[in-house]
Amino acid sequence: MASASALRRTLGCLLGALLAAVLWSGAASAQIYDMSKLRRGAVLEVVYLGTPDCPYCQHWEARARGELLASPLAQSFRFHEVIGRTLREPITAAHYPEDLQWLAKLMGPSRGVPRFLLLGDRTLLASVYGTNAYETQFLPVLREAVARRNAGS
Repeated sequence: MASASALRRTLGCLLGALLAAVLWSGAASAQIYDMSKLRRGAVLEVVYLGTPDCPYCQHWEARARGELLASPLAQSFRFHEVIGRTLREPITAAHYPEDLQWLAKLMGPSRGVPRFLLLGDRTLLASVYGTNAYETQFLPVLREAVARRNAGS
């Protein structure tokens, strides 16, 4: 029969793993910022960060990218791709196009891909990591930003 202290340690490990899984899968994967001041006619930009050896990036590129760019939402934003060299190296300023160097400085080296950024008038409105968070968090925020931009808040 296991001792009480061994059971407590096991339970503690299980609770710690559960907490880590919850944080990693959802809340920690997205940062959504205040959009209340997004002005009518604001310039919206969607920035996708990925790497060629990321299977989740490949999946998103094969399916969801086309759906996004073919959707009516695509009329309301500029789309940019920032592609790093490999998962083993961070995406740095060298990977960003010239017109997004300001964003590279803001983001710093980034390892988590696929990452989806929403910008409004060169202000970061959302940073979302992962394909699940893209569906559940990024797309709703993008729809809200487009509605606010078109309605003037």
